[in-house]
Parts: sequence; C-alpha cells; structure tokens
Amino acid sequence: MCVLNDVLEYIEETKYVILATTGKEGPSLRTLGSFANDELEIYFSTDNKTAKVGEINFNPNVSLLFQHEGQQLQNFRNVTLGGQAKRICCGNDRSKAIQILSKRNPRFKERAEKGELDQTAIFKFKPRSLKYLDFTNGIGPDAVREFHL
Repeated sequence: MCVLNDVLEYIEETKYVILATTGKEGPSLRTLGSFANDELEIYFSTDNKTAKVGEINFNPNVSLLFQHEGQQLQNFRNVTLGGQAKRICCGNDRSKAIQILSKRNPRFKERAEKGELDQTAIFKFKPRSLKYLDFTNGIGPDAVREFHL
C-alpha cells in the first residue's frame, strides 16, 4: 500500500479521533483524546461507565475518523478506519496497550504509574477497511483511496 506511510503519519499527527458506534438506540459519534496507534491497530481508553463501552459490547463494529482541524479545502485530508474494537482486560495485551497509550498521552502515563486505571476500559481496534481522502490528488473519485485489510 503506497499511501500507508502518509496514513500512519496523518494518524500520529491527529489530536482527537471521532469514534462511531452503534448501540441499541442507534448510532453515536464521540470524540476521543486518549488513543494511540501501533501501525494501523488503534488503542483507546475511556471510563468503564461510559455509554460507548456498552455500545461496543453490544456491537464491536466501529469506525474511527482521523481529521485535522482548520484544513483548507485544496489540502483537505482525513482517514477513516472501519473494523472491530475488543476490550483488553488483562495480561500482556493490556500491558502493551498501557505502554503505547502512555507514550502518546502524558496524563494517561501518570495515571498508569499511580495505579489509577482500575476504572478504565482499554480497547484494541483492528481495522478491516481504510479510506484515505486527500484533496491534493483532486476532488471527487481522484481524492479517495480505499483498501480492505
């Protein structure tokens, strides 16, 4: 995938990601600040008691939208990943997730070091599809690159 490096760089430069879930009441969109990537796998965290935890438990198929604010139309880009989120409860997977999230987020690292993550749900998102929109390649179909992973 020739655009993979551009996509990974874009994800790493994104401050907030939009999480799209579908629960019993229908679809929801939420902004997440606590996320980090390991290549295209995305780790994110939230409080155990949030509605998004229940929605992901109900339907683990979610989408993540990475988009920078203040872009001019001629340079507009974003990345959408579709796939499944799985809660990580213990073991090496949780340790790895905490390490990756801590590297990106100093506040998360501080909470982890103080042992304050017992009420935190951590998820690992594995993408199945990728859509990269880049208006520097033109507008319309020329701007879109889609991949099934």
